[in-house]
Amino acid sequence: ALAANRSCALAYELLGTIKEKELSYTDAAHAYERAWQLEHEAGATVGFKLAFNLLKAKEYVGAIDVCHKVLRAYPDYPRIQKDILEKARMALRA
Repeated sequence: ALAANRSCALAYELLGTIKEKELSYTDAAHAYERAWQLEHEAGATVGFKLAFNLLKAKEYVGAIDVCHKVLRAYPDYPRIQKDILEKARMALRA
């Protein structure tokens, strides 16, 4: 799908899912980041997946930044705060 249409957010999201299953969190984060950009940073689900993979790739500052953007757009999305934001903050302090 990416060869046919490089502006398809769903294709990048699927690529991210594949890379995540391969435990390649950095590559997954890059794919999810591209998908999120194509969605104009509006998708909470893709934002969550991006933040999760950034956390797994030990890119804590990036994960925190994405969490803040998602929470600004979706304040009633507490799962991202508990599952990612708090863990990323704790990892930075350690």
